[in-house]
Amino acid sequence: MPEPIMTMAAVLATRATTAAFGGLCRWVKEQFSPEAQAVLEAAIEAPEDQARVEELGRELERAEQADPEFGRQLRERYERANVEIHADNGSVASQISGNVSGKVIQARDITGNITF
Repeated sequence: MPEPIMTMAAVLATRATTAAFGGLCRWVKEQFSPEAQAVLEAAIEAPEDQARVEELGRELERAEQADPEFGRQLRERYERANVEIHADNGSVASQISGNVSGKVIQARDITGNITF
């Protein structure tokens, strides 16, 4: 099983109740079949149970193989949620994606004006 999938499974199981990953977890649940939803719920109920987390990883992998768009969105949403977690700790996090151009500033405590 690919490493990113297992990482995502472990994070979904352990952080499903956080603001950042709760939305991702709800989205995954909406995409899953009832059987896969039960696997997700079981992993959330016992995130320390490695077998449950591995089964969730297998469900994520199956869903990704059946629907590559699901896999693309899963990774995109996971990265977005991960940035939110890091930004919650008082740091600055910027995420720019898609077809963009122009100037970007990443800063935290600014006093005064910014001029380009």
